[in-house]
Amino acid sequence: MSTRTGKRAGYQEIAATLRARIKAGEYTPGAALPSEATLVSEFSVTRTTLRRALTQLEEEGVVQTLRGRGRFVRDPEGPDVAAHKHALVVDAIRDRIATGALVLGGLLPSEADICREFDVSRDTARHAFAALEREGLIVGDGRTRTVASPADFGDDGDRSAAWLVHGERPIYENYWVTVSMADIETPDGSRFEHHKVALPPAAIVAMVDVKDRVFMMWRHRFVSDTWGWELPGGVVDDGEEPAATVAREVVEETGYEISGSLDHVVTYQPMNGTVDSPHYVFVARGVTKVGEPSERNEGHRTAWVPLDQINSLVDRGLISSSGTLVAVLHLAATRTGSSGVAQ
Repeated sequence: MSTRTGKRAGYQEIAATLRARIKAGEYTPGAALPSEATLVSEFSVTRTTLRRALTQLEEEGVVQTLRGRGRFVRDPEGPDVAAHKHALVVDAIRDRIATGALVLGGLLPSEADICREFDVSRDTARHAFAALEREGLIVGDGRTRTVASPADFGDDGDRSAAWLVHGERPIYENYWVTVSMADIETPDGSRFEHHKVALPPAAIVAMVDVKDRVFMMWRHRFVSDTWGWELPGGVVDDGEEPAATVAREVVEETGYEISGSLDHVVTYQPMNGTVDSPHYVFVARGVTKVGEPSERNEGHRTAWVPLDQINSLVDRGLISSSGTLVAVLHLAATRTGSSGVAQ
């Protein structure tokens, strides 16, 4: 099957032709592709053009290069050898940086050195270096690469861009909400009044059992007129520690008692452009059933929801409360599930 028509093929045309042959079964999974010399002759192109086509197919996961053996059609059902070797190189260099074997500013091994050490192709070495550059661990110009200075995302202490508050007057206030008007000045010198809302702090807890499930309550929120799955939690009383709040709320809303670990995950502000309301998020691993919930208005029904279903519930709009989202997305990302529950 020749593509010779009197003009040279472009690399995308070559890739499309080889892709079609693979799809038609001319080159079967695990089979070797023709040599570079054969393909260069067939398509009447330079090796550079051919290699661009083959690289595109590698990036698509259609073929893979096995050093010293050639290029092969990747078996979708089999192990991805190239991907495994790419990850091996990345993990090894990352570990050397972490342990100090590669020091800040120090030169990394060359592509040729990586190829010899890990028995990989030059493309695999370059892809590994590119992944490390995206992580900010190394920098380079394509020929030499060095260990990068770690990015510092901490507080730099510069307060020159702070908005100044010249005064504040209340408009409405009670235990649950305070609305006020602040006289503020922005860094560009503008001065105007800005609404400010203060709400009591809140604490939320995700209770996880040994089956990697989280306890959730299906409930209605009349303000937004929405239904959704939420975690137990409530307002932090004056003088109360947030951890004590979640311990109290768990018993009242679920009938369980925290008997294992209780870890603080994060404190966040859900709408800090206008509203001041710290939210404390916890994860409890190990709870014991001690009775029935005394608070009957918090949940229409309850369930232990598998963590592998969390993303689906979020996608379907069945979890929308900010505190619940922060907690369950943290759990879905970490997926440890190493605790116990006594039913």
